[in-house]
Amino acid sequence: MSGVDTDVHPFFRFYSAGNFGEVAPQRLSPMSWSLVGEPMERATRVFSRQVWGRCAWAEGSCYVFVGYFGCRPYHNLSSYCALADSIPGVEASDVTAAYFEDIEPPPGIAGVTVPWWARARAPGRVLCELAGTGPRLRLLEARVAELERDARRTAGGGADTAGLLALVLERARAVLVDAWSVHILSTAGLVPARVALRRALRRLVRHGDEVELWLSRPRELVWRRLHAAALAGPAGSGEFLASSFYEVADGHAPWAGYAVRQQVVTGTAGDRVDVLDPGVAAVEMLGAHNRRIVTALSSTVGETMAAREHSKSLVMRTLHVFRRALPRWAVVRGVPDHAWPYLTVAEICGTGRLDVLERRWDDRREACEKALATEMPEHLDLRDQASPRPWLGRGVRPAKGVSPGRATGLVIHPDISDISAIPAEPVVLACVSADADVAPLLPFVSAVVTERGSELSHIAILSREYGIPCVVGHQGAAAIPTGTFMTVDGTSGEVQVHER
Repeated sequence: MSGVDTDVHPFFRFYSAGNFGEVAPQRLSPMSWSLVGEPMERATRVFSRQVWGRCAWAEGSCYVFVGYFGCRPYHNLSSYCALADSIPGVEASDVTAAYFEDIEPPPGIAGVTVPWWARARAPGRVLCELAGTGPRLRLLEARVAELERDARRTAGGGADTAGLLALVLERARAVLVDAWSVHILSTAGLVPARVALRRALRRLVRHGDEVELWLSRPRELVWRRLHAAALAGPAGSGEFLASSFYEVADGHAPWAGYAVRQQVVTGTAGDRVDVLDPGVAAVEMLGAHNRRIVTALSSTVGETMAAREHSKSLVMRTLHVFRRALPRWAVVRGVPDHAWPYLTVAEICGTGRLDVLERRWDDRREACEKALATEMPEHLDLRDQASPRPWLGRGVRPAKGVSPGRATGLVIHPDISDISAIPAEPVVLACVSADADVAPLLPFVSAVVTERGSELSHIAILSREYGIPCVVGHQGAAAIPTGTFMTVDGTSGEVQVHER
């Protein structure tokens, strides 16, 4: 373990990169960790208190829900499974299937419980909190737009730039906390909402699990608008799409080597023609009362999916404000450009003496160099801190269908910068993992296959929005040669390669 690591939780000792491992850089700078890990921890604690009240095991000075080891960000798998077990009808396996690539849940912790009355009221509390996400997102959208506008004003320099820059950073910290709060709420709340929909469908509809995939489709996601804004000009709300998600020091070594560069794809798509899908047909055959129940639950799931993506975009836009403002603020503070990625946002925005900060960035740079030389596993068992080891669970899981349907086409990969390069015949997008950067390609592909991913990965939600089959967890997907003819079944998870 390295000198930049967070403390290991005293009894929640299993960690997983989870969604971090799919779309975030493999390693994060200390500055980026302070903008990602710390507000995520705070937001998850707030969610826990809102749903269950104060629980001793969800409080304390140690990070409970996230961790930072070897400069790699982790979710605390044990604590998230404990949250799942605290909601009636939800199991730890529902969380691992949704966000942790279906890894086996770690052993439970004796004594980690919530009172029966807090457990009983948890579903209602979650739904109540989810009901307020719409107004919160609209307010945050306005705050982020104003923040971006003021941040652009600081780019020109001038005598009053330092004061405005300080104000921008102060407001950005507050906005970031609120954006992460909505993102954690929608991410965590999506699991019990989806479990409720699935249980209802199993009781009311034949093949309920398959029907659930068709019904849990979000309304139009925010990414279409943001990609359109990115194409319209470099100074709009979609500017962040050309940068690495999560890492704000992506222009500095060594963090640039880990940054996952996004790309803005040029070209426009025609409208898709929606047809009656099996989910809608199944619901229409129900009685009026049951139809209202299923419609309400599926609407909640779809709206929560959309809220999760919207809140993520607001987090990324705010992080982009930091990406542009922190180098300028470092000049104001007298911090060398190579040094600020090794500080935290609280340190560089605080009033600490420069000589104290200098000792910190020197110590952390040395610690980070050692940490980056150590390979960090995807899933981490820290029951023995002196000898950390990977958590393997039951090993590699089979591929899983996460967006229903069946399609056949030629394989392409996401390194396409212009829509015109996509063949006219049906195509299948194959890659290691995918995030919102592939959204402009989805109207032109017939299916998606990825090596990484879970039931509620961002690519799963995007594929459902566009109504195209998607399979995650298909080993070797990125190595499939371009032009390979293949069939993808997004319901069963089966992928077939054909000879032509």
